[in-house]
Amino acid sequence: MLRAACGTALLGACIALAAGDTTAAPAGGSAAITTSALLAGGPAASGPLRPPLPVLKAAALIRAALGYLGRPYRWSGIGRGGFDCSGLVSRVFAAIGIAVPRSSFAQYDAGRVVPASHLGPGDLVFFRTYTGGASHVGIYLGRRRFIHASASRGVTISSMDDPYYRARYLGARRY
Repeated sequence: MLRAACGTALLGACIALAAGDTTAAPAGGSAAITTSALLAGGPAASGPLRPPLPVLKAAALIRAALGYLGRPYRWSGIGRGGFDCSGLVSRVFAAIGIAVPRSSFAQYDAGRVVPASHLGPGDLVFFRTYTGGASHVGIYLGRRRFIHASASRGVTISSMDDPYYRARYLGARRY
């Protein structure tokens, strides 16, 4: 049910935006999702900030990630029996032809820095959880939500505003 509600709204908005509709309404909802709301960060910054993924590529990434919703958590997992957080990221990015390192620490080190105010769908968001540094990673979906492999809930969608994640936010990276 969560997959249908969240997935349809986000994916539908991404696809509608690709078709030029900048006020796509989410399925089952009345509030419009605008381009700026979906990207949740306004226009891309100039200079060294890499632009967000193109809308169709972001939609493919989100579609691939949502396909794993509900899968169990498994330490060092990359798919068959479940995922850990960085395994989910590696698998989803590989599905759209982008190679990323396997560990969350390496993903954090290799990506391009993205200010929180410029997050876009497909950016990686990192958190300090069980140890210092980038010990947890998720894929930003837009509208302050991200998909990740949680040790307690498996592959799930969480809010960046959840007090647990807000207190542990480390930064974001773009590939």
